[in-house]
Amino acid sequence: MRNVICPICGQAQTVEKVSTIYVLGIDPARLEKLAPAVQEAAGGKAGRSKIPAAELKLLSQRLMPPAMGRESPTNRPISPDMAVAVFSLVIPFLLFKINTSQPAALPVAVMCLAVFYGAYFLMRKSLKARFERGLAEQKAKVERVKRGIGRWMKLYYCTQDDVVFEPGAERTVPADQMGGYLLEE
Repeated sequence: MRNVICPICGQAQTVEKVSTIYVLGIDPARLEKLAPAVQEAAGGKAGRSKIPAAELKLLSQRLMPPAMGRESPTNRPISPDMAVAVFSLVIPFLLFKINTSQPAALPVAVMCLAVFYGAYFLMRKSLKARFERGLAEQKAKVERVKRGIGRWMKLYYCTQDDVVFEPGAERTVPADQMGGYLLEE
C-alpha cells in the first residue's frame, strides 16, 4: 500500500482512508473478520488504527458518505396519464352504482365527468411537463449522490489537520464541510 501524504502537514502517519474510518467506526470488529488481502487494502489490521476507539465512532459519523434518503411512494412523481387511466377504470363501477341507487343523479355525474376529462385534456401538456421535470430532478439527484459516493471512496482524512482530500489534489476541505464538497458539481 502506498503512503498518502497530507497536503497541509506533509505527513503520511496522520492520514487514513475515509472509507476505512467509516467502516471501523460502525463496526470495529468487521475489519478483523475480513480476509488479510482486504485488510491490507483497507489500511491494515483494525487494531493498528491510529485513531482512538472513542473518537473513531464520532469521526465515522462525521465522515459518512452521501445518502440517497428514503424514497416514499408520495415522493415519487406519478404520471398524469396513469392517474387518469386508473380513474377511468373505476368510473364505470361508480356510474353503475349511481344509476342503480340514484338514477336522477346520473346526468349530473356524467356532466361532471365530461368537465373533468375536458379540463384534463386542456391541462395535459403542462401536467406532463411537470411530471417530466420531477423525473429529471429525481434522476439528477441520484446521479449527484452516485458521483459523491465515487468521490468519497477516493478521499483521505488527516487526523492532525482535520481535513479531507484526494491524493494528488492540492485542495483540502475541512471534515465538517465534506458533504458539500462531495455533492458539488
